[in-house]
Amino acid sequence: MKKPVAKTIWAVASAVVIVLAALVIPAVTWRQLPALSTAKNTGVKVAVPAGIRQVVCPGLPAGNATAWVKAASLAGEGAITDSSGKTISGENPKTVAKTGLQLQVNPLQGRNGAAIGYVSGSGTQNENGFFADYCAPPVNRAYFLTPGTMVGNASTLHLVNPAGRAVTVQIQIWSEQGSLGGKIAQNVPAKGSSALILDGQASEFNRLGVLVEAEGAGVSSWVSSTLATGAQKEGASHSPRLASPENEVVIPAAKITDKASLRVLNSNSAVATLQVSLLDTKGETPLSSPNKLQVASGAVFDIPLGGVKDGVAAVKLTSNQPVVAAVFAEETVANQPTLAIYPSVPPSTSGAVLVTKQSENLSFESSYPQKITLVSGEKRQEITLSPEKIAIVKLSEGLWQWQSEHEIRAGQLVGDIAGTFRTIAVEKSASEAGAISVKVNP
Repeated sequence: MKKPVAKTIWAVASAVVIVLAALVIPAVTWRQLPALSTAKNTGVKVAVPAGIRQVVCPGLPAGNATAWVKAASLAGEGAITDSSGKTISGENPKTVAKTGLQLQVNPLQGRNGAAIGYVSGSGTQNENGFFADYCAPPVNRAYFLTPGTMVGNASTLHLVNPAGRAVTVQIQIWSEQGSLGGKIAQNVPAKGSSALILDGQASEFNRLGVLVEAEGAGVSSWVSSTLATGAQKEGASHSPRLASPENEVVIPAAKITDKASLRVLNSNSAVATLQVSLLDTKGETPLSSPNKLQVASGAVFDIPLGGVKDGVAAVKLTSNQPVVAAVFAEETVANQPTLAIYPSVPPSTSGAVLVTKQSENLSFESSYPQKITLVSGEKRQEITLSPEKIAIVKLSEGLWQWQSEHEIRAGQLVGDIAGTFRTIAVEKSASEAGAISVKVNP
């Protein structure tokens, strides 16, 4: 049965307004849209006029963090400007403050652009460690898993709003003991930033899960932590945005040692029953654990990964409830202890990465056998993906893109794959990331 026309027109128009709010568009001519698509009629895509795309490179605990970023579109490379309006070049790294780097990607020949790149840096003294993350547009929902808030630890949730109007953010926190109550409201000014001290909101817990929900065009967010055991400082960590709750979660690459664990948030009202395995280039190894791993409702739980195999591997988790997960691994950087956090990534049928000498390795995981072709200008590299394995690919410098028939999970390895590295999520290809459209009935 068709929905009432008035209601459906209002729903579609509202959706279009929300999408357009993220774009800087001089003028838009509105037309009445027909009814929403139905199961029998998938509708057609109507392109939204090209506009400026907001992107944020996260800040890191390191004081010397730098970003490498290029613009890409179906019409070519395009141009990127910083918050002051200055055009920047992708060939040169840019300094990133702890509050992040706000960028704008200008359209090229009527085509929306996407910013492809990442930020990395090494901390010193009380913020010792190596950190990395990718540059991405703001989002409306973001999940994080963070270190605990025991005595000596300090974690800060950073919020950045590149849009021209203030945004109200709702923050929810979980611990190993469950949900910590109601949501916390936080205002983020237009073209500005805000911060929330997590240990001030949830003190003396071993581990935390955090959800950030933002209205409008969304916000960019991340968590920076300084670590300690009592009065003894033990470095810092950067908690990147994780894949939203899923029944199948994949961390595409992590350094597995006897000091690594899988941290899981079950935000559901029911117990989550899990199965965990490690995937390398040779095959899949189930975790040596009881037949049933269970995480209580609303709890954050750690699953030790030691004793399975050391080395670089993906971690795959299946659950009867949608969950959030990341790998936490204690390690030593510059002869000082620190913490590596390897994020889960969402599935996608496309991807794009900016490869430098520091970020030349990628890890791919697919539940289906398929071949994909990586493209950078005239360069081509074909890889074959097999279920229950990961493919680690080394690429030359440049901006690489790909598309796949089936969904894959991809991560870019920043740093030394044989030593200290961090895995970051990747942006979608220019054809997908830059495409903004709505679907209506013809």
